[in-house]
Amino acid sequence: MKIGLFGGSFNPVHLTHIDVAEGVRKRLGLDKILLVPAGNPYHKEQGEMLPAALRYELVEKAVQDCEGLDVSDIDISVDGPTYTIDTLREAVRRYPDAGLYFIMGQDSLETFTSWKDWQDIPELANVVAVSRAEADYGTMAQELKRLFSGAEETVENVWKIPGGKSIYIIGDFDFVISSTLVREEWKKGQDVSKLVPQAVANCITEHVDELSKFWG
Repeated sequence: MKIGLFGGSFNPVHLTHIDVAEGVRKRLGLDKILLVPAGNPYHKEQGEMLPAALRYELVEKAVQDCEGLDVSDIDISVDGPTYTIDTLREAVRRYPDAGLYFIMGQDSLETFTSWKDWQDIPELANVVAVSRAEADYGTMAQELKRLFSGAEETVENVWKIPGGKSIYIIGDFDFVISSTLVREEWKKGQDVSKLVPQAVANCITEHVDELSKFWG
């Protein structure tokens, strides 16, 4: 079985998150993609961050009718700051017979070396870097070579890491929607149902008082 792990704060989850998850699953032939809401992401400001349980509920609503997508509590079940490497180690423990694919934004490659135990990540899971259509693949290729000595492109936009897994570059998604945009529109009193799955919009309405405490 091939399982994708798509982590994020999901504050809140929106339609682009779902488009990326479904697109990656189909292109790489994955059996399942787990959206992993961060419990207490160490690198995020907490001011507007909704409680982990509510963000989990929103993701659960978002994927309820999506074939091959599910939500995971790997991060929110952890006390204290959450790190990608620990998430992957727990995923290996939970799914010992699965091939794992860690999905991240292409821009994260620029800060990859600041991540905890970043060198070990490709040993635990294949990495899927999702980029914009206009991304500079030449620059990304040079960055991969700098990060991983001996990295070799085996087929177009697929890189083999010595002693590890592979890195896939997928680059034609629409990133117009962001969680920041959803929050800003919500604060203005705008209908956000065109930005998030309908079930998420309904859930947001149900929790309006709680959201107001965090989003203002």
